[in-house]
Amino acid sequence: LKVHVRNKVLADDVDLETLAKGTPGMTGADLENMANEAALIAVRKHRDRIHMEDFEEARDKLLMGSVREEIISEYEKKITAYHEAGHAIVAWVLPGTDPIHKISIVPRGMAMGVTQLIPKEDRHYYPRSYLLNKLCVAMGGRVAEKLVFNDLSTGAQNDIKEATSLAEKMVAQWGMSDKIGPLSLGRGEEHPFLGRELAQPKQYSDDMAWLIDQEIRSLIIYAETTAEKILIDNRKALDILAETLIKEEMIQGDEVERILRTSTEEK
Repeated sequence: LKVHVRNKVLADDVDLETLAKGTPGMTGADLENMANEAALIAVRKHRDRIHMEDFEEARDKLLMGSVREEIISEYEKKITAYHEAGHAIVAWVLPGTDPIHKISIVPRGMAMGVTQLIPKEDRHYYPRSYLLNKLCVAMGGRVAEKLVFNDLSTGAQNDIKEATSLAEKMVAQWGMSDKIGPLSLGRGEEHPFLGRELAQPKQYSDDMAWLIDQEIRSLIIYAETTAEKILIDNRKALDILAETLIKEEMIQGDEVERILRTSTEEK
């Protein structure tokens, strides 16, 4: 990243380390595109140097797509705000989760909103406790919708997909199920080049396949139940954070921290 910004004028608020942590999987070409896009954004804002928010906007555009210039109904905006607030509060309450970097309900690409968590440091090992918390955070949006609106929407589609995929790996690849034990059963493995699951005959019985499915479901239900308890216990914080999101549309991590700390101290 330093290589690609060396010929650009940066503002004092630019933190390259934080930016780098928020660009997992990006190639050198991607980083170059991000730096160039940030420069263009700064020019459009009539700035003589690139600020951190310009880099953030450029990164979001590359990762999630351009801002959708369409009218979103107040009801859908409210659903999105509570959905993202649900993710954030579960992440904030559970110990050992990655810090909240930003929450946004600005529609980009196919996403109506996003809650960005950025790790403090690179991870090479992922403890079971960390992965369980990750499942809980993933289910936080869906649970918030159900709690507030007494209904469910299609907004949790990607959350459910990612949570199911993670739970499947925990059970069938990483030996994190007591009932299955330390077995690698091939489910959830991706082709190293094509990036999709391998189509191969299963090397285990139908009974084992049934047990794997039950263990995956058990993890998801645990995550949903845990997220539900957290959001019920912190309903005031959920309302305040969602209402702030509706007004501001984007909240940085330090402000999220302040809102949640204040609202939980007052309950």
